[in-house]
Amino acid sequence: MSKVGKKGKAAQQSLDLFDPAVQQEQAGDLDFVLKIHDGHLHDLEISSVSNLLSALGQIVGIKQASFKTIKEGSTTIAVTIPNDLRQAAILNVTKDTAAKHRQIARIQKELGKYGYHRAEISYGNIKDDEVYEPKEILYVVPELETEETFIQEESLDGRLTRLQIGRDTSDHITIILKNGVEVPAQCSKKLLEELKPYFNTDTNLRFEGEASYLSKSNSYQLTLKKYIISKFHVIEDVSLEEWIDDFRAKGASNWSTHDDPIAEWLKERQD
Repeated sequence: MSKVGKKGKAAQQSLDLFDPAVQQEQAGDLDFVLKIHDGHLHDLEISSVSNLLSALGQIVGIKQASFKTIKEGSTTIAVTIPNDLRQAAILNVTKDTAAKHRQIARIQKELGKYGYHRAEISYGNIKDDEVYEPKEILYVVPELETEETFIQEESLDGRLTRLQIGRDTSDHITIILKNGVEVPAQCSKKLLEELKPYFNTDTNLRFEGEASYLSKSNSYQLTLKKYIISKFHVIEDVSLEEWIDDFRAKGASNWSTHDDPIAEWLKERQD
């Protein structure tokens, strides 16, 4: 009985050699996958697909790697490698090197063309007509930070320091805000003559003009990058207590009836 069983098992193994699924399992090839969660494959230009595939191949860094597939849905681009090179490929994907950064930058550039944000590199096995489930996500491609500038009319309070004569029709100066932040500013040569007596003094000025702010996609903070002064006037250095007293004294507003006008104002704003 045991001899017959062995012959039957051997025959079955011979038949299995012709089964593609078994052949792949025995070969142990492993797929390394760049998956883009935004958009669709048909939206990508051929040059973008080529660049993404090239970057993935260089990040995996295995000479024996071969092209696996490009699939629709969440755009899936894959290369396949022999299983015995798994650890070397995983190390290449996860280690931090200048060469890897260059390839990630290529991927980010291509994603940025289409406004895509989410992509990752993983490994597993891609099978036809099955949803790819990664065995492990090795690297999440950082979202490429974008910058946007917007301009608005705004008044600023501050002091003047540093003068740099411009080569064009404007001159460049620096405004020191009350919190100590320095803002580069520019004005006309005519306005500069009026400002000169206030340079490097303790005189507080109120500027009116155009403020340029920088907004970054990965941060909610705004940075005031430039200010164009159109006019200004001197303001007194008034303490908070003096300001409240002056505010309360404005009888027409009825604020003088309140002990804490600021609290009352905030209360009205919340209602």
